[in-house]
Amino acid sequence: MKKIQIVFALVAVLLVARAANAVQDLDRLYIINGLAETLSMIDRAGDSVVANVMPLGSCPNRIRATGNLLLVANSCSDDLMVIDRDTYAVLHTVSFTVGDNPWDVVVVDDSLCAVSLLVANQVAIVNYQLGVERRRFNVGPSPEGLLMVVSQLWVANTGFDFGTYLYGQGSVSVCNMALTSVQASINVGTNPQAMALGADAQIHIVCSGNYTDRAGIVYTMDRDSWQPTDSIPIGGSPGDLAVGVDGLGYLAAGGFSDSGEVYRYDTRSHAVLNGPGNPWKSARGVLNVLPRAEGGVFTVCFSADSVVGLSLTGALKEKWQVGDGPGYAAHVTNRVAGDLNDDGKIDVLDVVEVINVAFRGASMPVRANSADVNADCQTDVIDVVSIINVAFRGGHGLYWGCVK
Repeated sequence: MKKIQIVFALVAVLLVARAANAVQDLDRLYIINGLAETLSMIDRAGDSVVANVMPLGSCPNRIRATGNLLLVANSCSDDLMVIDRDTYAVLHTVSFTVGDNPWDVVVVDDSLCAVSLLVANQVAIVNYQLGVERRRFNVGPSPEGLLMVVSQLWVANTGFDFGTYLYGQGSVSVCNMALTSVQASINVGTNPQAMALGADAQIHIVCSGNYTDRAGIVYTMDRDSWQPTDSIPIGGSPGDLAVGVDGLGYLAAGGFSDSGEVYRYDTRSHAVLNGPGNPWKSARGVLNVLPRAEGGVFTVCFSADSVVGLSLTGALKEKWQVGDGPGYAAHVTNRVAGDLNDDGKIDVLDVVEVINVAFRGASMPVRANSADVNADCQTDVIDVVSIINVAFRGGHGLYWGCVK
């Protein structure tokens, strides 16, 4: 309570100057449509949708955003497209060997990216600024998902055998710092496809199973020792993972008949909250999940040709129709939860802004909804306490307003 009293005292003597110029609100989703082989764009800030912005390569499979660029891996045309996200101009097309089947792409730094080559059993390192493949090296069998954590590249090797159409031993590869070879290979469960950094500071690896008699499991692995620390029996066949600011893991779990499904678990306690018996429901065919700044997730729904936003409670908040067969998306935003004055940090000035709105009838800060940091659609004492906990106590879990 002392912290709160101090802040209220500061409000009495501080006169906070608001930004003279409005900040342009950027919040967009870029979606690759696997069947239409096009790019769609949802502009949440501008409240608009463009279902088919531009054509892509054959079988677009993954998209990542970096700076003002979009990187798209096209599996069947065996290439990587580098696209200006504002003009949609194709700046470079990096061609791989025919049959390599590029699967995933992840940004390494401001010039390099890594691309997993499913059939070649390799990872290619590409200079996306110049549009040139620099080198490649062998990893495990049938690599798919990639994860870059600090300066460490992780590769999920599914173990799929294209001769027998069966899954062998799943593994993850940890690459060396120079990105020239594999430093360690660790066995995990069946069909590891996606990875994310959990709130427990460990690597979480989604093993989807074999879609028949082996169900989905999430393995956790220590980042330093590269040893598995736990296995979380999720069930079903989840294929993608996103970790929200609440520390929860959200899993894209398909659902191709009546409705799409999302599973949830706590990445700190490893407790399963929603699995095959009680999934969150979305539109049919959830292949990809991305955290919403308001809490909850965006779900990319292949069978429903749509993107659906689910709230903190799993309620449907938004739905957009996009192109045919959307499979993956990239979220580009300049919304930072808790940074009400857009100065790049969360501090006493942001706390004062919330107090002014909650108790003094002030208008919203630079951008609407930003003072509602617990996303319950009102600005009150709970928001004040929440932002104080982050500004002065090193807490976490702030959101960007709500969508009614």
